[in-house]
Formats: sequence, structure tokens, C-alpha cells
Amino acid sequence: LIGIDRGMKKRVAGVKTHKSVTMRATLVMMTGDFIHVYSNGAGIGDTARLGAQVVSGIGFLGVGTIIVTGQRHVSGLTTAASLWTSACIGLAVGIGFYSGAIFTTLGLILVFKYAKYIEVYVEEHSNTYDVYMEFENEDKMSMVIKKLREEDIMISNVVIIKKRSKTQSVVIQATMEAAKWKARHTVFREVRQQEGVISVEE
Repeated sequence: LIGIDRGMKKRVAGVKTHKSVTMRATLVMMTGDFIHVYSNGAGIGDTARLGAQVVSGIGFLGVGTIIVTGQRHVSGLTTAASLWTSACIGLAVGIGFYSGAIFTTLGLILVFKYAKYIEVYVEEHSNTYDVYMEFENEDKMSMVIKKLREEDIMISNVVIIKKRSKTQSVVIQATMEAAKWKARHTVFREVRQQEGVISVEE
């Protein structure tokens, strides 16, 4: 079910990957339980030991789904998290905690289906924006950032994307945080009206 959702959204990890992760995690947990039951007399039975290795080890697989684009946009985090959750569901099945596995699966499906509406609401009511800004030159950029600070608009986490020389235009990626009472359209209008700003977009 989790893999179907990811596959329908054309993510790198789909049905086969999620199914494989869950099945293997289930087998690992059952193997740990098997060792505990049949080797208890030898003093080496530890049900949780193999399962703990799955929880930490699945991170390496998740990293392979995370992509950072040229514009420093990170994608694949949700798929990596769903792989980690699938492994945990497999561990729950392997030890016989079926109710936990079922409710977690249903919960994750509901998150995939409805969380986007919550994200839209949060973004609409947020006063923090990730932006691309272009300035006429580096001096104007410093002046604008200083002036915006006086108007309760903070520019932080500045990364210069493109700069040819000190006198030519400069493009940055930054985090822009405004006062809570400022509406989004007001914030962007004030920034665009600043002398030296060529463009600003979220």
C-alpha cells in the first residue's frame, strides 16, 4: 500500500522497494525471535539485537532516494522516511505486533493523502519564505538587506548562486522572515519596491 502511493507519484522507490524492505525486516525480526526461542539455553538469545540493526541500517537505503538539485532543492525525504517506516512495520509484523503494523500503515497512507492540505494551510499562514533574489550589484544587495531589517523583514541564510563581478547583478538564495502581522503580498511588494532589487520569487 505504501509502495503503491509512492509509485503512483513516480518516486524512485515504489512497490518493489517498499515490499522488499518490509519483507526483509520481517524476516530479520522473526530470525531474532527464532534465535531467542531456540538458543536461550546458550545465553545468546537477544530478540531486539537484529531488529536494531535494521533500524539503523535502513538509513543507507533511504539516502539513495534523496536528491539535491542544482538549485539546492531537496527531494526524496518523504520516500526515505516511508522506507524507514516500512522497515519498522516489518519489524512489528515479525514480532507479532500486528495491530501496531496495521495502524501505522493506515496512518502513513492518511498522511500521504491528506497532509498536503495541512502543508498548504501552513504555507499560507507562514511568515517565513525561501526565496531567490536578484540585485543590481553586491553593494545594492547589502543596502537592501539592511533596509529591509529596519522594516521587520529579516534576510538570512544567504547563498550566492550567481555573481559575475562586484559591479554586475548578483543572484542569491535566502530565507526571508517577516513580522507576523505582515501579509505575504505586502512583504513581497515591499521587497520588490526596494531600490536595487531586480526580482524576488519564492
